[in-house]
Amino acid sequence: MLKDNFKAAIPLVKIEIKISWKSFIGLFLFYSLFTILFLTTLHNQEDRFVGLDLFFLLLFIYGPIWHRPMGLQFQRISGHTWVSPTVVMGLSLPIKKQAIVLKSIIHYFLSSFPFQLYMFLMLYLVSPEIKNMMELDAYISFAIIWLSFGIYIGYSALIIDIGTNNNGSRLTTVLSVILLLGIVILILSFPTFFTYGIVEWTIIIAKKWTLLSAILSIMAAIIGLNYWKNKMVKQFKQVDFL
Repeated sequence: MLKDNFKAAIPLVKIEIKISWKSFIGLFLFYSLFTILFLTTLHNQEDRFVGLDLFFLLLFIYGPIWHRPMGLQFQRISGHTWVSPTVVMGLSLPIKKQAIVLKSIIHYFLSSFPFQLYMFLMLYLVSPEIKNMMELDAYISFAIIWLSFGIYIGYSALIIDIGTNNNGSRLTTVLSVILLLGIVILILSFPTFFTYGIVEWTIIIAKKWTLLSAILSIMAAIIGLNYWKNKMVKQFKQVDFL
């Protein structure tokens, strides 16, 4: 079953890659820019990650989505229905919905994981502060924690790919904005209440429980991947494609 879905998904992935190859260059430059930002901040703050939590979180959740070409961004197809054009194209083909979901997952993976891994490699190779802060095994665990986070949380962004009926009220929109602002404030104030920021806490965890944190992160990534895959399949029933 998975093999058949994979075979059906690959042609769609190839189409998306052909459309978005320029965005991969943009992603490379994007992650390179953030690598320089992190290196500069580490150097200036004497081995601290203060103020970088929000950047890290956004980078691993929405980074790949920001650089999608216009042809792949979700668009209005009717009324309040918004969906990715390639999903609509997939629905017109004699393939299962699971194959369309797999297509989105593969493309998101290619748009995220290699560039995130590149960033971690460059951070360790270039930054003496990183090497002084963590041994190699702890740094690998730290990278696994965040790469896994990019899967079990980052893949939530793929729900938009399948589509949404954007018919919420103005009150819903206002409440969503308030919730978002609340989350941002919580992230920014995290060091005030917990001494260290989110990124620094993951460093501490990676150093103290190197193997355990890596294993748990990988398990969370596997669980998260399956959860979002099933969630995306169910999302088809929630969207009016007509």
